[in-house]
Amino acid sequence: MRSWCRATLAALSLALAPPATAQALSPRDKAQGAEIRQQILRQFGGEIRGPLADYVASVGRRVAAVAAPDARPGDWSITVLDSPIPNAMATPGGYLYITRGLLALMNDEAELASVLGHEAGHVAARHSARAQRRATFAGIAAIAAALATGSELVAEGAQVLGAGVLAQYSQKQEYEADTLGLRFITETGYDPFATASMLAALNRAEIVERGTAAERNRSASWFASHPLTEARIRRAEQLAAQAGIPPLSRPRERDRFLAAIDGMAWGDAPDQGLVEGTRFRHAKLGFGFEAPSGFQLRNSPSAVAGAGPDGSRFQFTGASLPRHRALDEPARAAWQQIAGGVPGQLQVDRTWVNGMETLATRARVATRQGIADMGVTVYRFDDSSAYLFVTQAPAGRLPTMDPLLASFRRLTPDEARSVGRGLKVDVVTVRPGDTARGLASRMAFPDNQLARFLALNGIEDRPLRPGEKLKIITRG
Repeated sequence: MRSWCRATLAALSLALAPPATAQALSPRDKAQGAEIRQQILRQFGGEIRGPLADYVASVGRRVAAVAAPDARPGDWSITVLDSPIPNAMATPGGYLYITRGLLALMNDEAELASVLGHEAGHVAARHSARAQRRATFAGIAAIAAALATGSELVAEGAQVLGAGVLAQYSQKQEYEADTLGLRFITETGYDPFATASMLAALNRAEIVERGTAAERNRSASWFASHPLTEARIRRAEQLAAQAGIPPLSRPRERDRFLAAIDGMAWGDAPDQGLVEGTRFRHAKLGFGFEAPSGFQLRNSPSAVAGAGPDGSRFQFTGASLPRHRALDEPARAAWQQIAGGVPGQLQVDRTWVNGMETLATRARVATRQGIADMGVTVYRFDDSSAYLFVTQAPAGRLPTMDPLLASFRRLTPDEARSVGRGLKVDVVTVRPGDTARGLASRMAFPDNQLARFLALNGIEDRPLRPGEKLKIITRG
């Protein structure tokens, strides 16, 4: 195998950058990566531990051993993040991350290796070190603060999540990492066509999530830091073809991979609240709300952000509020964050919504996008806490957010139990007589079940083969 790799490196132009060296895993870079790690864990739901994490790390170490032959296995840190957002990233010093949201889109171990190889390629070429120097720690801290206060809503809407952490790579750097990653997985013994099939799986992500190939939400997904184009997929296919290894002639370890992700959570973690279409419900905290039709919602450990088709947007978060303090205090603090102070022409409405004392405030303000109408609405939830929406809409359109504000309510015990179960990846073995439509009907989605099922598994609407293993999403 190694002699084949040496012979084909030149033909494939794989030597665009040297393998990772001691410099790429230097103490200085590792210290920087360790500091960034804490921000990533906070913004992406924390770290998953256990058999799944151990399995992913074992695959990553195999690829990393090729990327940095002189390094020790312990020099690399490989983390599975408890986030539904499809993403993978690398930071200086050999820190590699992959979300369970991205794992769910994959269909075999070779595709997993291709993503980890790509990220190791960024480290090998020191892309991550250069990019992170451009993204200051102050910027990262500002994003974390924005999630807690809503201060970035007027500027970036749902794009705040992860914007300060993810390195932005040029097309040249992406191609270089693709090429290096393909080299690494080929030398490790995986199918080089896994890089192209993984990129194709990412291209289907929107169909899996929404059932249609609509515009991707790029706020914190892999697409935000790794631009995906059809040309990039074709390039990966061409590089793999030049290797002279027929597609699927090497093991892809599909069954082993599917066994590892069987039962893995899908979508939002129940203890962080669940987004289902335009609805958000939090079983642990006991509340829910529903955004207007057409809104896309993103959940993070600190806030829920929503963006509508007409430029309207909102951010929802909580605040500590003892009963002896007025709702005006969190409202005033929110206006200070989003507008630099309470506007002079502030409309104030004190009312009750679904049994909760409510303060609704609105004003017309100047934003970076022009004049807009904004609102801060605060609800007293119990004796020690409050929740608030910061809303923004084009001038004259803020009333379209009224149904959202009226929908905030406490969940019934039955609703809380239903939400608490969450969704999971369920790997099933096809039995004689099973059809794609039949398995798709078991998917825990209200619409586009067949399209989502086919995209999730990367298959056409074809007769299924008894004994093959496929993924469906079911309620836990």
